[in-house]
Amino acid sequence: MELCRIKAEFASEEMAELAGGRIRRSIRNIRSIRIRKLGKAMPSVNGKQRFTMLPANLRMENYATDVLISELSDSSLPEHWYRKTAELTVICDISESASVSAVMQSLGAMQIRPA
Repeated sequence: MELCRIKAEFASEEMAELAGGRIRRSIRNIRSIRIRKLGKAMPSVNGKQRFTMLPANLRMENYATDVLISELSDSSLPEHWYRKTAELTVICDISESASVSAVMQSLGAMQIRPA
């Protein structure tokens, strides 16, 4: 029995876990599944300020700008800034490699490659 290793990158750790679980449940001859976090932790933004400049037309020929200042908190940032990519590595029988790749691709894997 010949083994192969397949690696794929996912947009989030949750998607990598979902793919790993589906592969384990639906495909035979899986030897190993490993998930590794990629990316760095986001530093906290609590207490920092955001400046937004707005153009304001006071008269037809006179323009001015207005500055809005707001406090930032970690909960006000978009979710995608917190996401960390993850790498899923599957070691399986070579006869199952196409099925493993298909499951990975169906769940949004990027850069599927044999390793």
